Amino acid sequence: MTELTEFINTLPEYLGIFMLMLSTFIIGYFSVWWFQKLNYKSLISRLKNEVNESIIQKSVNDIDTIFTEIKPKIIEVIKNAQKEILFSSSSPQKTAEKTRTSFVSYNKSKPELDFDSFGYADEYNKDDLTLVKGVGPYIEQKLNEIGIYNYEQISRLRESDIRIITDLIDFFPGRIERDDWVGQAGALKEH
Repeated sequence: MTELTEFINTLPEYLGIFMLMLSTFIIGYFSVWWFQKLNYKSLISRLKNEVNESIIQKSVNDIDTIFTEIKPKIIEVIKNAQKEILFSSSSPQKTAEKTRTSFVSYNKSKPELDFDSFGYADEYNKDDLTLVKGVGPYIEQKLNEIGIYNYEQISRLRESDIRIITDLIDFFPGRIERDDWVGQAGALKEH
């Protein structure tokens, strides 16, 4: 019985030590959890902001570029269409028919590229042209269709070649020069 009374008498001390250890563990655990949460939260919010800024900046730049390049063409087409409508003395049905037939029968002779000036290539010595800024998968496909497959060819393009390529792939005039495809291709072929 003395052992039991001794145990009961020391129980508050052991219980006090246990409670102290438990409270220390809980405080430490939740403190670390809270600090990690803050750390990851700030890291995640910073990364989200960087991604959002890069996406928004790229979208805004592309939209602005496209709009500034297309706007003059749209205005010119609208003015020409208005002139034709105003000076046309025929009925609306004849105007619509004339427009349809001229649109369907429209064909433009395409200029020829001078491959002797910048080189020949085929799909067997093809580079990943999408690494050039401004060239996506669709433009790469269009370039391949006209015979341009690698950085070497692009790095040797002259101004006249660029104008012809722009016309052949129906690309925005001035965009190849602005994105500096020639310089980028030169840098990529060296790597």
